[in-house]
Amino acid sequence: MGCIMGRTACAVGRGHNAWPSVMTAPPTMHRPSFSAHSCARIARVRNALLGLGWVWLALAAVLAWLDREGRWIESGREAVVLFKLWIFWAVWAVLPWCGAALLGLREGAGRSVLRLAWLGALVLVAYSGLVEPRLLTVHEHRLRLQTPLQLPPLRLALVADVHAGLFVRGWQVERLVDRLNALDVDAVMVAGDWTYEPPRDLHALLQPFSRLRHPVWGVLGNHDTGAPGPPLEQALRQALQDHGVQVLDGRRLLADGWEVVGLSDRWGGDPRGEMARLLLPGTPGTPATPRLVLAHQPDTAALLPAGSSSLVVSGHTHGGQITLPWVTRQWVLPGMSAQGWFEGLYATQAGPLFVTAGIGTIGLPARLAVVPRIDVLLLE
Repeated sequence: MGCIMGRTACAVGRGHNAWPSVMTAPPTMHRPSFSAHSCARIARVRNALLGLGWVWLALAAVLAWLDREGRWIESGREAVVLFKLWIFWAVWAVLPWCGAALLGLREGAGRSVLRLAWLGALVLVAYSGLVEPRLLTVHEHRLRLQTPLQLPPLRLALVADVHAGLFVRGWQVERLVDRLNALDVDAVMVAGDWTYEPPRDLHALLQPFSRLRHPVWGVLGNHDTGAPGPPLEQALRQALQDHGVQVLDGRRLLADGWEVVGLSDRWGGDPRGEMARLLLPGTPGTPATPRLVLAHQPDTAALLPAGSSSLVVSGHTHGGQITLPWVTRQWVLPGMSAQGWFEGLYATQAGPLFVTAGIGTIGLPARLAVVPRIDVLLLE
C-alpha cells in the first residue's frame, strides 16, 4: 500500500510527463494582423475622400455665387446660370470620389461588379467634364471644289462655337489664338457663337484675338444675338471690330480671287434678306466667281439658291457635344439641324457644306467623344 501510494505520489509529482494527453497548453495572445491594420487605414482614407467630395460640393455653391457676378445674363435666368456655374465647379468632386471608389474595390468581393460600375461612371464624368472640354485638336481636310475659275489653293482655319464665358475661360481663348497663330493658313473663319453668358467686359475677354497674325472673318451666332442669350450683340460687334475681326454679317469681301459672303444667324438675323441683296446673279445656277459662304447654322444652306456657292461653312451643332448611344442621334442632333447636317462634309443644293464640331460647350460643361477642334480646309 505504501508503495502504491508512493508510486502514485511520484506519478502526481511528474504528472506533466505521465499524462500529457489531459494537459492543455497555456493560452497565447492573438495580435491584430497587418491586413486588418491596413484595411482600417484604407477605410479611414476612403471616408476622408468621400467627405472631401461632399465638402467641395458645398464650396462649389460659394464659388458659383461669386462667379456669377459681373456677367451678361438674360433676364429671368439668373438661377439657371447659377446652377450651371455650380455644375462647372462641382464636377471636381469626382476626383476624390474616384479615389474612394478605387480604395473600395478592396472590400467585399461579392460587390465588386457594382463597385467597378460606380468607378467607371465616375471616371466617365471626370473625363467628359474635366479632360475632353480642355483638349484642342487640329484636323486637316482637302476639298476639291468645282469653281468657275482656276485659282491657287486656299488654306483656311475654321472654328465655331467658341462660347467664351460661362464654361470656356480666358486661358482657353488665349490657347486657341496661340494654336491658330501656329498654323500655316491664309485666313481664319469663325462661324459664330463667340460667347455664352460671358463677363461684362467683352473687350478684355476677346483681346487675345487681336494677336492673330492671319486675317479673321467672322459672323455672329444665335447666342451672340439673344436667340437665346443676353442682349450683348452691339457690345460684341464693337469688341470684335476693335480687335481686328471683320464681322461679315450681311457683307461680302474679295480675298485671293474668292468672294466671301457672311450671313447672319437664322434665329437672330435676316439671312434671307441678305441673300437677296448679296448673291448677285452670275452664270445661271453658279456664281460668277468662286464663292465661300460663312454662316452659323448649317440649315442656312437650305435657304440658298441652287448652285449659288462653291462652299458653305458653318458650326452650331457641336457635333452633338456629348455622344451617347441612340440618345444623341435621336434627341439632340435633330434640334441642331433639321436637315441632318451635323458634322463633316455634305452635298446640298447650294453646293458643298462643311460643318465643324466647334470649340466650346453649352448646357453642361462637358464633351464626350466630340473633342474640341480647329478644322483646316485646303480648297483646291
